[in-house]
Amino acid sequence: MTVQSTDAALDGQHLGDHKQNTMAANKKPKSEHRWIWFVTGPTACGKTTVAKALAENLNFTYVEGDDYHPKANVEKMSRGEPLTDADRAGWLQALAEHETAKPPTSSSPHLVITCSALKRHYRDILRLGSEHAGDLRIRFIFLQAPEEVLMQRAHNRKGHFAKENLVHSQFQILEMPDPEKPEKEGGEPDVVVVKVGEKGVEEVEREVLERVRGVMGRE
Repeated sequence: MTVQSTDAALDGQHLGDHKQNTMAANKKPKSEHRWIWFVTGPTACGKTTVAKALAENLNFTYVEGDDYHPKANVEKMSRGEPLTDADRAGWLQALAEHETAKPPTSSSPHLVITCSALKRHYRDILRLGSEHAGDLRIRFIFLQAPEEVLMQRAHNRKGHFAKENLVHSQFQILEMPDPEKPEKEGGEPDVVVVKVGEKGVEEVEREVLERVRGVMGRE
């Protein structure tokens, strides 16, 4: 092979390598995306239990959304008073800011966060994180159960500030996500709805894990 042909071959290889590197830069591998899964739904639907199990199985970092409520919100809910949009505004903003904060190096950059996220507007606030940090994949799990089931669960549980009288008020403002409709028609395709009313805890945890893995495998 002549020097000229060798140079041409090297130039062609360089262009091919450059093209491959450019394509790789434009499309990050799935493993480089930061995943944030919000486990949502009314009080007593099992958000904390399901979120902890999901985080443990995926080795993600678990975040308890209630910890970001200001003291005034917790006191209000403890008295059985429903929160207003104004009450929730600072809480939702704090969670949205936590999405884009750099996690400690000792923990997974991927998060599982509990948050009731009862209205479409609330979920939209949480979606803003993906616009501010392009590597985020923000998705939601909505745990669906009849109001009477959650009323009974809230009545029976111990040690939680939110009691059964909050369940009814939450259902009054609840805007159920519809993942089947396209987004342009008001749908929310980034939400996974899981019915939990008649299922045992382990069955719900298995279904959530399976469906979350399915979403992450496709994206």
